Amino acid sequence: MAAKNEQHDIIDCDVHPVLTDFNELIPYLDESIQQYMNIGKFSKGALDKQNSGSFRFPASNYANPLPVPLRADAFTPAGGLPGSDPQFLAKDLFDRLGTKYGILNIGHGTMSAFHNVEVAAKYTSAVNDWLYEKWVKSDTRYRMTMEVTPLDPELAVKEIERIGKRPEIVGINMHCVNIPLGKRHYWPIYEIAEAYNLPIMLHPDTEGTGEYAAQFGVGPASTYMEWHTSLGLIGQRNVISLVCDGVFERFPNLRVNFLEYGFSWVAAVMWRMDKNWKALRHEVPWVKRLPSEYIRSNIRFGTQPIEEPNRPKDLVELIQMIQAEDLLLFCSDYPHWDGDELDRAFLHFPEDLKRKIYYENPLRSFRFGEAGERS
Repeated sequence: MAAKNEQHDIIDCDVHPVLTDFNELIPYLDESIQQYMNIGKFSKGALDKQNSGSFRFPASNYANPLPVPLRADAFTPAGGLPGSDPQFLAKDLFDRLGTKYGILNIGHGTMSAFHNVEVAAKYTSAVNDWLYEKWVKSDTRYRMTMEVTPLDPELAVKEIERIGKRPEIVGINMHCVNIPLGKRHYWPIYEIAEAYNLPIMLHPDTEGTGEYAAQFGVGPASTYMEWHTSLGLIGQRNVISLVCDGVFERFPNLRVNFLEYGFSWVAAVMWRMDKNWKALRHEVPWVKRLPSEYIRSNIRFGTQPIEEPNRPKDLVELIQMIQAEDLLLFCSDYPHWDGDELDRAFLHFPEDLKRKIYYENPLRSFRFGEAGERS
């Protein structure tokens, strides 16, 4: 276990609370959705495993092969799943590292790519309320990103209008569907996100789940390892879409944070986009600057799962090579199996870079307090 951090303030941008049972959502769901989902008094019991006998949550086709896909050292004192107890998580993670704020991103799945958007929207609202009531209110260090339904921008906007001004909400967790992020489809969401000073956050969850899930370039993966390794392709495609479709000219103050897609690929994307823009910019006249400039001004990337080259210092050199010191956000990914610890993942990072990654960059990349606090 890592010792408490004594040198840097920390904002952890990726902490996962786990919903242990859909019945936790009963207080926040009307009975029609409970019946649709077969929870509470509407449980179908023995029919759960039959193809047409019960609602099925859009789960991933790629099962983690590890015996314990969550951290084995993070089970609660009562034997609960890692990430299921707000008080224990705060003690086990925040107290141990000296974390100032931890941003909660739903860790139990979403309906973002689910075919019934009305059900998905009501489920999403229930999840937001559950997260706020059970978790955020339990400790002043908790902040949260709110879920929305990317398949229906109108419903997404309504949800942002409903709760988006709560000060504890620091971003919009939109998740990925089979519509690239630059498309006009999302512009109503971006308009209100910019007005509310809330960044868009993209985090793996829906890739490979649901009828409108994003695929990996040329088709589905065969194994969990292939799925997990390919996530960077999702990040690359959406970064390219955001820049080439002119999103940041239309919404110059919009921030988009990519968490858990890696970041070493950013160098190649910047170089290739800048090269192609110089020759092909007549095709995208709305892209008025070098693509790399939009990336540096409007897009940020989570550090986890951090790349691990054979020579660890090569990663620092790559960051410096593309001037990405201001682009990286510390993410522990607690309590997931591949989470990163401070004393290991950043062992070779200089102190000034650590300070930016741990605190300064997250403070400016999410909505913390009034605008003046971010500057």
